[in-house]
Amino acid sequence: MGLPNGLKRVFRAVSAVFLFAASCSPMAWAQSVAAPPPVNSRAAELVDANSGQVLYQKNAQEELPMASVTKLMTLYMAVKAVDRHQVSLHDMVPADVAAYRIGGSQIWLEPGERLSVDQMLKAVAVGSANDAAYALGAYLGGSEAAFVQQMNETAKALGMTHTHFANPHGLPQANHYTSAHDLALLGEQAVAMPLLLHYTSMWEDRSIRNGKGGTLWLVNHNRLIRSYPGADGLKTGFTREAGYCMVATAKKGTTRMIVAILGAPSGKSRAQDAASLMSWGFQNFRTVSVAPAHKIMGYVEVRRGVRPRVPAEVVNPVAVTLPVADGPVTSAVTIQREVQAPVQKGQVLGRLEVKTSQRIVRKVSVVAVRSVRKTTVAELTWQYLWKIFA
Repeated sequence: MGLPNGLKRVFRAVSAVFLFAASCSPMAWAQSVAAPPPVNSRAAELVDANSGQVLYQKNAQEELPMASVTKLMTLYMAVKAVDRHQVSLHDMVPADVAAYRIGGSQIWLEPGERLSVDQMLKAVAVGSANDAAYALGAYLGGSEAAFVQQMNETAKALGMTHTHFANPHGLPQANHYTSAHDLALLGEQAVAMPLLLHYTSMWEDRSIRNGKGGTLWLVNHNRLIRSYPGADGLKTGFTREAGYCMVATAKKGTTRMIVAILGAPSGKSRAQDAASLMSWGFQNFRTVSVAPAHKIMGYVEVRRGVRPRVPAEVVNPVAVTLPVADGPVTSAVTIQREVQAPVQKGQVLGRLEVKTSQRIVRKVSVVAVRSVRKTTVAELTWQYLWKIFA
């Protein structure tokens, strides 16, 4: 799990202070970090998935067309619906005339044909099928228009402020755009979903009928799945308007990198940019896990509360990304000795500081695990009498 969206946006805002002001702006790390590789794509961003730390940016806020990378949001929303038991992988998704006429890359759905959610997910993730993306979106939302509205609501909730969807497949359409930064945000959410990674890590699939008594052979356009160690997603795209686009991810040990690419001049260049940026990230940075989610960091006495003390925790996992050459990481917790009731759940009671020998690299609030209400006069009297007569 990563940080919540609000905290990630704050963390990125702080991180952005360290970025060079140039349009191609690598992180201004210590001199021990090698310079980032050259990037030919129009826009790019590299992020550590565990900490949310931005490691590299090039035109990352520029609004650009995204082609079939659009389908990453469609996959995210579909898998989210499965995880929430709103739909089942065995549910049958109908295709209509609009799906039949969609064009572009497709699995040639016939009007009235029905395929399972599982097959539709394979068609979208592996085959980048526009007709399947349309049919799946219309099924989940009740209509394409309703699903697109949900896509935009989801984008807003994730902090994707430079994104607007006009369809669930990515064919060229007015008012359909994103940014490399926003795609990296979406990628961070996507990699936290094992089922989504299951589909995007497939190199090929032969389980979907071809209408002639056989099956279609779907092959993933993400060549990194086979050529880059640890790569397991996520989505590629291409149109003449958008160029070659991609959100890719790979994991080595406990470190996971996510790279978003927009406007690459060729498929080969797209893969090279993604691979070289992730390799640069793995070689020059390390992720240190400091505390798991909901770790109790101490206890605070509560004056005049119905409970004598309240546990203080970090709500989300705490991780930091640092140059490999940086020294050991230490942490220190400062919490209040006591607090006056009432105490609200989530009330800040202290902070956790993560340090290297050179600097403080992270500050995280330590908060109350539960609410503690103030005792009434009657309860105080009862407690006093109980102490006397007990």
